[in-house]
Parts: sequence; structure tokens; C-alpha cells
Amino acid sequence: MFTTRHTTSQHIGSRTHQADATAHYDNAVTGHRAWVLLDGIGDRDHTAAWTPTAARALAMTAAYVGDPGAAIRQIRPVLHAQRATLNHPRDWPADAAAIAAVLTSTGTLHIGWAGDCRAYLAEHGRANLLTTDHNEATEQRREGHQPEPDDHDYLTSSLCLSNGRVDAVTVDFGPRPGMRRLVLASDGAYLPHEQAGTLPPPSPDGTPRHRDGRAAPAPLLTGAPATVARRITDLAVNADPTRADNATVLLVDLHPAD
Repeated sequence: MFTTRHTTSQHIGSRTHQADATAHYDNAVTGHRAWVLLDGIGDRDHTAAWTPTAARALAMTAAYVGDPGAAIRQIRPVLHAQRATLNHPRDWPADAAAIAAVLTSTGTLHIGWAGDCRAYLAEHGRANLLTTDHNEATEQRREGHQPEPDDHDYLTSSLCLSNGRVDAVTVDFGPRPGMRRLVLASDGAYLPHEQAGTLPPPSPDGTPRHRDGRAAPAPLLTGAPATVARRITDLAVNADPTRADNATVLLVDLHPAD
């Protein structure tokens, strides 16, 4: 079992709108705790207005069902119906890459996602990438090709894509006691760090690193929670201020309960 503490940092980058959003919800009935990060697609006012509401709805659903992958699938028709009542452009209704984490009442951590938001798990200054990106860059890697510079911008799944892929992973904490740090990040936050070598990249075939049991050194993730979250977003944006995307991080520290 774990006690938790979470913090969020956001930077608008060079965009005119902050289209990312985070949410947290504890369900007193199920005992599940959920955290959500949405990376809104596009730099538009209707998307920026929609993502906070959608993030909270997903967090509430995930904390109820206890399975974030199932929560994404369950909420899709609800969001489609909701968007039909909003004044969104027909050719560009609001959508987002999404990731959700649920700590169940039994102390098991589940991650579910659609799109290219990522989750990292850090321990003792080392980190594992837990997720696989749903974008063209991943498809190119799987086929043995080197992705083009902009391939990561082309998503192959999203929160509202009805038939879009939803992946999930359950974290095995193992027998060792100690604090773990879960980091959920939008691509505007993690990509500059991946390119700089301060966060672990995907494997050459696009799969996450955690499957082979190896963790990469990640001093970037070491320190006080608020300091680390702000460090990630600020450094990401400062890497290329004129073209920086929205950068958002949701950091959750999981402390073993006495």
C-alpha cells in the first residue's frame, strides 16, 4: 500500500493557448486514486477550454472502474456526445492524447493511454519508460526505419478516436521497499529531454525500456517534487523557445505506507 503526493507543472511554450490539462480524483467508494494528463491537439481556444473538463471526467471514470485503459474506452462515446453539443469546428473538434494512472485500493498501479503522452517510473535516480507512443515515429521504428523529424507529430490514436488503440501496463513494484516517482508527461515536456539524453528514449523497435528490466540514469527526476516538475517543463521550453510546444508534467510520489 502507498500514500501519495502529486504536483503539476505547465508551461505554455510558444503557443497562444495552453491546451494541456491534468486532473486527479480519489473515489471514496472504490478506494482507487486516479491521475490524468491530456495533451490537447492543436493551438485553438475551443480545445483549451475543453481539455480541463475532459481530463476531470476521465479521472473520475478511471477512479471508479480502476482500469485506466477501460476508462478511456468507456468515456469515448460520452465525449463524442458532449462535443456534439459544443460550438466546435466540424472539421476540427477538440481531441487530445491521453494518459491515465490508477492506484487501486490494493496498491496496484495501472497505466492506460491513447496517443503519445508518456509515463516514467523513477527510483534511486534511475527511470524506466513505461509506455509506447501511438504515433508515426513509433510505426517507422517498428518497421526498421529511421523516423523523419516530424513523424512524432502524427498521432495514430487519441482520446476521442473511436477505433484508436488503447494500451495499458500494470507496474510490478517488486519486493523492495522505497519511494517511487511516477512522471506523466506531454510530448512538449519529454521530447526535448529525450533528444538531450536526460530522459530515456523508446527502444529501437518503439517499445518501452521497462520490458527488459533496465533503467536509465535520470538525475533530472531527482529532488523535491515541485522543483523537479518545474525543472522538466522549463528546461523543455528553454531548449527551443521560439518553437516550444505546451509542456506539462504531472508527478506522483508513491510512498510505502507503514
